[in-house]
Amino acid sequence: MPSPSVSMDEILATQEKLLKIRLVTGEAGLARIIDHPRIQKPSLAFAGFTKHLSDFRLQVIGETELHYLETRTPEQQSSAINNFFDLRVAAVIVTRGVSPSLEIITAAERTETPLLVSELSSSEFMIGMMQYLSKRLAPKTTHHAVFMDVFGQGVLLLADGGIGKSEIALELITRGHRLVADDIVELFHEASDTLVGRCPEYLQDYLEVRGLGFINVRNVFGSAAITQSKRVTLVVNCIDWDNFPEESRAENKVKTVEINGVLLPSVVIPIRPGRSMAVLIEVAARSESMRKLGMDDNKTFIDQMNARIIVADKHPPTRS
Repeated sequence: MPSPSVSMDEILATQEKLLKIRLVTGEAGLARIIDHPRIQKPSLAFAGFTKHLSDFRLQVIGETELHYLETRTPEQQSSAINNFFDLRVAAVIVTRGVSPSLEIITAAERTETPLLVSELSSSEFMIGMMQYLSKRLAPKTTHHAVFMDVFGQGVLLLADGGIGKSEIALELITRGHRLVADDIVELFHEASDTLVGRCPEYLQDYLEVRGLGFINVRNVFGSAAITQSKRVTLVVNCIDWDNFPEESRAENKVKTVEINGVLLPSVVIPIRPGRSMAVLIEVAARSESMRKLGMDDNKTFIDQMNARIIVADKHPPTRS
């Protein structure tokens, strides 16, 4: 899978107002891409050390860099600026609304490097841009599943095709829970232990129910029935009743499943006619919330039974 990337054209289109940026010159280079969320400041590059400068990261010129250049002679300034832009970096942002010098503008035009100005301070701009890039560049996979917000838990519902995932989602929606995605879920690996699920744009707000076709959940149930994204905190695997292993009925440890390199708590719930899957998923979500608070009813019950067995073995009943 190729590494995710974003073009400068897209960054400008989506972040222009939020990060108060405007293009000064270098429109011909807006197709250049960024593939890393971290941002660099070219302080050392202006001093002549360019070894670790990345041409796929945003470069931010702030007060420190500008003040450094002012300490150099005109010839040294020209050499530092031209050597920097000759590296064909992805783009350069000048912060605090400072108008770039003619030397910088000329070098950007010559190398077709997008040169932008942000009204924000360097720290404000870098925080906002890194938050955007971290989400935009997060590794993504797609899964055939239903994703719901149930009592604040991001519940990823897995099942074989035709088992009724969408009908379960519809029942959960009628009980006040929120749909994130039906059928196709995009999972973004935003941190080492964090998966965030979103709905593909082309399926946004829609739920497919056999016999009814496509339902616009926002139109039918209101905007409160939809949420754009959610962190995955619980995986519920629905299987046929006959395939449920009896030895899994009661275990004193939390089951986990690995998705995209992240270990997630999971439960397996068997399906058969007459079972209210929505209620069972609600209980699973509440149980996960309690477990995070240190309360695991299943483990507590099994531990109590084991303790009773130990006591009974040590003190067997006497016959009269």
